Amino acid sequence: MIKRGVYGILGAATLVLLFWDPASDKPPEDGKTHIRYWYIVGSEDDVPYTVSKFNQIQDSIVVHATPIPWQEHEKKILTAVLSGNPPDVVSQFVPVVRWASRMALLPLDGLIAASAFDTTIFFPALWDEVTWQGRPYALPVNTASYAFFYNKDLFEEAGLNPENPPRTWDDVRQYARQLLKVDTDGRILQTGLLPGFSGAHQGLLGNMSIASLIAWQKGMDYLSSDGTKVVMNAPELIEGVQWTIDYYNDYDLDAVQAFIGGLGTGEQHGFVTNKLAMLVLDMSFLDLISQYRPEMNFGVTEIPSFEGDPTVSMAGSWWLGMPRGVRHPEAAWAFMQFYVQKDTQLEEIASRDDPLFPANIHAAYDSSFISKPLIDVFVRQMDFAHSPTVVPLVHGKFWREFYGALERSVQGEQSPNDAFQRAEITVQSALDRAVSYDRYVRSRMKDSN
Repeated sequence: MIKRGVYGILGAATLVLLFWDPASDKPPEDGKTHIRYWYIVGSEDDVPYTVSKFNQIQDSIVVHATPIPWQEHEKKILTAVLSGNPPDVVSQFVPVVRWASRMALLPLDGLIAASAFDTTIFFPALWDEVTWQGRPYALPVNTASYAFFYNKDLFEEAGLNPENPPRTWDDVRQYARQLLKVDTDGRILQTGLLPGFSGAHQGLLGNMSIASLIAWQKGMDYLSSDGTKVVMNAPELIEGVQWTIDYYNDYDLDAVQAFIGGLGTGEQHGFVTNKLAMLVLDMSFLDLISQYRPEMNFGVTEIPSFEGDPTVSMAGSWWLGMPRGVRHPEAAWAFMQFYVQKDTQLEEIASRDDPLFPANIHAAYDSSFISKPLIDVFVRQMDFAHSPTVVPLVHGKFWREFYGALERSVQGEQSPNDAFQRAEITVQSALDRAVSYDRYVRSRMKDSN
């Protein structure tokens, strides 16, 4: 979700060596410690602001930044780790556990303790995401925060108060009925909400499922405390799935699918073109509206919930990690600490056009950031955010099975209980294999640098 454009991922850069040849083992003879930073975020041509700033403010460490293509980053980093010559710091978005369970990252608890580093500067959901088996393996850098967008002009046209957005999921369903427009042939011209839809070509349910939000609001926990048992067929999730089914029962699913097929991206996005009146979207969408339809009359509010339940959101993390086998862990740690400080994060944001959202709580709540129009809603939502990495060792498998079960439930192919029981069995089988492999790896390797 974040990869979609929140941070302007470098997807086609050529690997450019901006540092000495590591094979020579002869760094520049200037008395400084030289470290390598591989990143997949930012401009293809520009050295990241934080790297330039760090190199300017002190004279004992030099950071050499190298962009690597998104399509090749995992292979390149793992190859470097296995070769015994990894970069000192890497920037990533994929689940931290995916790397930590391969013994590819250096645990940071020792460095954190030695430097008395304050880990409470991060939003809790982000810190949880970089922790595995009680040990932190990365520092969160940036994230995406979600909120509820609604079109005020379409509300007014439908007889709804544009200053009174829906507060509950029952409100959402009621408002959506009033916002629906169809032609004489039954084709949908405008609709209130597509649960989970955020862009084109994502099918009926998209990548931000209302069912998963409701489940979190109801207290759903998909994984046992020891990380070995998956829970999917549970009342909290089934309630969210049933709400989605009930919502779509108000519509002809074939007409909905045809409507989705006519939606685009960018300036043709359904929200921008007045075809969708309400959506759960991330903060980067503010920039898209500003670019393609700056005159648009819209509002942003917290994500609805059922009466008595808290709002929730979802937030994954871009992070910095230290590959196992680094040559200069102390210097790498100094750079990583600098990167996540409040002032650094705010300056980084100010230096870029990308809609960055800081992982540092103090930066997010600073007046220079939170006072920007509508940003305060996204900052508040971070206090209720959940990491999408709910079953870390089989992250991809979990979400594929989740959306498959949700689709079968909405389409009426299976009951929600049957669909998610089947998904639970499949994910549990994959998790059993992953846990077994993780234990084998740890039994064969010492958990040290």
